[in-house]
Amino acid sequence: METEKLYEQDSHLREWEATVLACETITDGYRVVLDRTAFFPEGGGQLSDGGTIGDVTVWETREKDGHIYHFTKEPVPVGAKAKCALDWPRRLDHMQQHTGEHLLSWAFWSLFGVENIGFHMGEETVTIDLSRPVTQEEMDAAEEAANRDIWKDLPVRCYVATPAEVEALALRKKTDKVTGDLRIVEIQGSDICTCCGTHANSTGEVGLVKIIRQEHTKGGSRVQFLCGGRALSDYRLKNRVALEAGAALSVKEGEVPDGIRRLKGELAAQGAALREKGRLLTEVYARDLLAAGGEKGRMGRVIVTCQPDLDAKEAKLLLNALTAAPGTGAVVIYPVPGKAGAEGRVCYLAGRAPDSLADCKYLCDILNGLYNGKGGGKAAFAQGSGRLAPDWETAAGTLRQMLAK
Repeated sequence: METEKLYEQDSHLREWEATVLACETITDGYRVVLDRTAFFPEGGGQLSDGGTIGDVTVWETREKDGHIYHFTKEPVPVGAKAKCALDWPRRLDHMQQHTGEHLLSWAFWSLFGVENIGFHMGEETVTIDLSRPVTQEEMDAAEEAANRDIWKDLPVRCYVATPAEVEALALRKKTDKVTGDLRIVEIQGSDICTCCGTHANSTGEVGLVKIIRQEHTKGGSRVQFLCGGRALSDYRLKNRVALEAGAALSVKEGEVPDGIRRLKGELAAQGAALREKGRLLTEVYARDLLAAGGEKGRMGRVIVTCQPDLDAKEAKLLLNALTAAPGTGAVVIYPVPGKAGAEGRVCYLAGRAPDSLADCKYLCDILNGLYNGKGGGKAAFAQGSGRLAPDWETAAGTLRQMLAK
């Protein structure tokens, strides 16, 4: 027995009575078949409905092989008559997004001849794929036209038309994939299109259409937008962000972009100044270390230094400054703390001047053993890292002793 599709007859039906025809056990719950349903199954780009069958929650609805399945976590007695109720806020949201999509697609097509070649409704965002990229001016004009149709509160009519009747309609989009009678959604004075989804009774129910952004795709573009309650929530969030950003920058909301650009410029200048100071400080470190002499053995002079306050770039600068001195090899060891509770690492760099006898690969192999680490390189330069322990500087002393022999 085929399920009667009440959602095609009345998109605003919230409660009805149905007989349970089947209740099949599946991996993560049950799938239930009713003799009549107002739950819309996912399809045509629109998400499915949810609600209740008796006291059992329907979390998703799908159509397969001509059957409409209602997915639940609990069983429903077969043969029982059950009072069914739609999750109305969920349905209203879907109708707002879907009807808004019709208005926006009509606006792009009627104003600029741009076709909608795809539609997807997600839990948070809605998109349409257009046949070509559109300009900001075109998006603004289409958004304005769609909202004007909302403010007119135009009637929305859904009906089934025969092939002959369809042929006489000025459809925005024709399809050859489906034959026979077709379900038509017609917005008075606006869009006429074949569609299987649920829609508002009038455009005023949509509330608002707001384009969020455009992403270019191969040969076209994907326009992301929000309607109704979703658009209101998005505006509320962005307004709060703009207000807080303006307060933090001591500017009005409309001046936030300029304030951010100014702040980025100031930060860039400060960063350059800090890098220059870091370079000068590194040169001071290098002079002091070179003056101290370092360890002297069969590899000649090798300076081993632990630097708890340097980062990777600063450690490399220090290594370069040390190995600029003739006949000098150097090892710079520095810690990298772990993030979000993760274990940190101790890193080491080994380098040498062109006339130095130091073998950096050999030095790195020794450090790998001392820190239970991994790394490698060549005689002129090597690097690696190991587990960061509280006594990480102790291993440097061991290396110094080995080099002095």
